[in-house]
Amino acid sequence: MKSFKMLRTLRLLLKQYFFDPVGFDGIVAPPLTIKGKKSINFGRNLKVGNNFRVEAIDSYYGYKFNPRIYLGDNISINNNVHIGAINKVEIGENCLIGSNVLITDHGHYTEGLDTPYKEMPLFSKGPVCIQKNVWIGDSVCILPNVTIGENSIIGAGSVVTKSFAKNSIIAGNPASKIKDVNNEK
Repeated sequence: MKSFKMLRTLRLLLKQYFFDPVGFDGIVAPPLTIKGKKSINFGRNLKVGNNFRVEAIDSYYGYKFNPRIYLGDNISINNNVHIGAINKVEIGENCLIGSNVLITDHGHYTEGLDTPYKEMPLFSKGPVCIQKNVWIGDSVCILPNVTIGENSIIGAGSVVTKSFAKNSIIAGNPASKIKDVNNEK
């Protein structure tokens, strides 16, 4: 009984410190990492699994950025998910995100070998927009300059490098359209 009370107290403290300033209303499982919370907007009824990492990076080795991350209402995010932005990542309402997922709008330049990779400048090819009611399977990577249309499904293990229209079922590395979502029962 004591451990249940301690866990409840920890969740309340985490909510107050990390989420109340940005209007969070939902359930979070620790541990979590949030960087740049002033640039992150959380929707209502967000459910987050263990090891959630969301980073709005506004500076990196002297370079400045204006990141924005928007998470819509009623999103369910499973364990070990990383969302990173130097530009913009937007996830619409009612999305389901599997475990071990990476969603990012940026990468590192790889010019020459004189500079360690971790110190090379970040760049964005464009924002990531995941429209409403998208199901993202386990171990998916969604890379910069991608829009996923509403009601789409992304198969487990996919690497998404380009945009797809609404109602698409996509899978693979690189991801390609398999077929349209069938609305019939």
